[in-house]
Amino acid sequence: MFPDCVPTLIDPAAGVTLRAPAETDIDAIVEQCRDPEMIRWTTVPTPEGGYSDADARAFLALVRQGWEESGGYGWAIELAGVPFAGSIDLRPEEAGVAEVGFGLHPAARGRRAMTAALRLVRDYGFDVLGLRVIRWRAAVGNWASRRTATAAGFRFDGTVRLLLNHRGELLDGWLATITADDSREDLSWPHSPELVGTRVRLRPFGDRDLDRIVEACSDATTCRWLVALSTSYSSADAAAYVESTREQAATRSGWTWCIADDTDRCLGSLGLEGFGGYARRLEIGYWAHPDARGHGFVAEAVRLVTEHVEQQRLADSVIIRCAAENTASRRVAEAAGYLQCGVQEACEPLGDGTLDDLVSYSHTMQR
Repeated sequence: MFPDCVPTLIDPAAGVTLRAPAETDIDAIVEQCRDPEMIRWTTVPTPEGGYSDADARAFLALVRQGWEESGGYGWAIELAGVPFAGSIDLRPEEAGVAEVGFGLHPAARGRRAMTAALRLVRDYGFDVLGLRVIRWRAAVGNWASRRTATAAGFRFDGTVRLLLNHRGELLDGWLATITADDSREDLSWPHSPELVGTRVRLRPFGDRDLDRIVEACSDATTCRWLVALSTSYSSADAAAYVESTREQAATRSGWTWCIADDTDRCLGSLGLEGFGGYARRLEIGYWAHPDARGHGFVAEAVRLVTEHVEQQRLADSVIIRCAAENTASRRVAEAAGYLQCGVQEACEPLGDGTLDDLVSYSHTMQR
């Protein structure tokens, strides 16, 4: 009978314990379920007046019913210093298949508690329940949940259109799985490192940069050299760009940094692509906000990234390519110490529909 039927799962190294939820958790459950991030990413009830003690008791009753009828397996998460750090459950579907769901109390975030909890539940599902497959789903954009799943060995299967019903609205969703035959290693992707120079700092893009991105990508000079830009670049385009930089990192194909000044204002963008290619060669691309041009900010950013690539031995060489008429971009490459190594005639499209020569610059790493 509940709660005796609920196994206690412990990760001593992480300081995480999974146990049966209890009446003493009600206040913390209410706090968690009133949290804006929980409401944004999960289907937690949002009744008029907000999530209440009655809703928490109804949740506890569902967890109890799941254990007693083998219809679901739910735990409360304890973390050192946080008696109730969140909840996690396995929901059986067809034979040998279950879906995992989880939510973290705000007081426990940033301590990798959910990663440890998910690994415990994953192992219980395979080693005790005999599951063949565990699935994870989340709304597109829920990067914290995706990174947690990946750290527990879940393989990312892709994006499915209109996968999730979120309070009556169909949302695109991410899907990942782990099978009993898969290794259970941490598959999370490396963060792009923050790099700090004399006048610039390279950091990830965020929502605070959207207005500056729109200004830069609506500029006539930017549009001339970056012909793929929308002719009516909007905040939605900027948000999609920021999201694409996160997806790029998650797929390990490259990193993109926001070039920021000492006030954290966005000065431009620098991307490093080509990871996982057949050759140990990477490529740098960049753009600058109009009011940041001509000050050497981008050249300093290129030098910082080049030095990082060399120090970490990420590649044998790095290239920069730009249109021959793009003298500003060529000056950046040369100021960063890159040497011209080739020209391809009439192959680079420009914003006015003409073709220009493509000039390549290269930097070879010291061995």
